[in-house]
Amino acid sequence: MRKITSLFLFQALASVISGILITQMSLLGRIGIHTMYRQFMVFRSWWKTALLLFVIQCLLIGVLGLIRQYSLGKAVKKISGLCLLIGIIGFGFTYWDFTTTMHKVMKARFHFGFYLFWIGWGVTCLYFILQKRDTSSSVTEISPSLPQDREEEPM
Repeated sequence: MRKITSLFLFQALASVISGILITQMSLLGRIGIHTMYRQFMVFRSWWKTALLLFVIQCLLIGVLGLIRQYSLGKAVKKISGLCLLIGIIGFGFTYWDFTTTMHKVMKARFHFGFYLFWIGWGVTCLYFILQKRDTSSSVTEISPSLPQDREEEPM
C-alpha cells in the first residue's frame, strides 16, 4: 500500500509540474488557442491541465491495478509492457510533432510539460512491470468444503 501511495504522490507532483510547464506556452500559442483552437483552452490554466493529466495517470494506475488484482500469471507484465510501448510511441510522436510541425514555436517549457507526462506514464508502467505479485492480494479459488462426519437423519 505504501508503494502505490508513493506512485500516486509522484504522479501528482509530475502532473503539477507538467501543468505549470504547459501553460507557459509562447504568445503565438496563446493567441492560437484563444482564437482558433478553443477546445484546448484547458491548457491555459495550470491547475486544470494538472488535474487532467493527473486523472489520466490515475486511470492508468487504476486499470493496471485492477488487472494485477484479477489476472493470473504474467498478464500484468504483458499488458504493462504494452502500455509502456504505447507510452514510448506517444513520446516519440510528441517529439516528432514538436520538432516538425508548427508546434515547434510553442517554447521548450511547453514541450517539456508533455514530455514529463509521457515519462510519468512510463514510470507507472515500469512500476507494474517490476513489482512482485503480492500473494495476499491475489485471487484465490475457494472450493466448498463438504462436512465429513455428518450423520444423516432418518426419515
